Amino acid sequence: MKRISWIFLSLFILTACVTGRTTGRTWVNHSFEFNTNLDSPDIEVLDYNYWDGTYIGIHADQERIMLGQVFSANSITGVMPRGDTLYVKWRDKHSHHIYEDKVDLKNRMPRDISDLTVYFMIKGPQLYVYLIYPGLKDVSVPEGPVRTYRHQKQVQIYPDLRK
Repeated sequence: MKRISWIFLSLFILTACVTGRTTGRTWVNHSFEFNTNLDSPDIEVLDYNYWDGTYIGIHADQERIMLGQVFSANSITGVMPRGDTLYVKWRDKHSHHIYEDKVDLKNRMPRDISDLTVYFMIKGPQLYVYLIYPGLKDVSVPEGPVRTYRHQKQVQIYPDLRK
């Protein structure tokens, strides 16, 4: 009986991995990244969360937050839940002013974000969120603001671009 249960459990997990869904979550191979050392040296990230509405996602280490430590960069790639929300809290090193922003990503990202990078950068009081596409961009596409990915297509998804 235990062997049959183990087989059914294995099949369930395999099916969940293949379909990319478990308990309503969408799991997809993509990346999450930020790097204030390169993009915003005058900013200190105090907290961040990229998650799907549950605790599953990418979070700043709570112990480091309690110790008052800051986060200058993070880069994670793999099969993980598609984030619905991005929360970032940061401090301007010069003015010591603290800012925070929470972005609803549900309608800002395409349905399929396979192999894309969700990247945030901060300029003063403004949080910017980009999708970075894999591969080299077409020469007709202008360089984006994320220098690390200057040769790849970058699409700003937050804040909304003025029309």
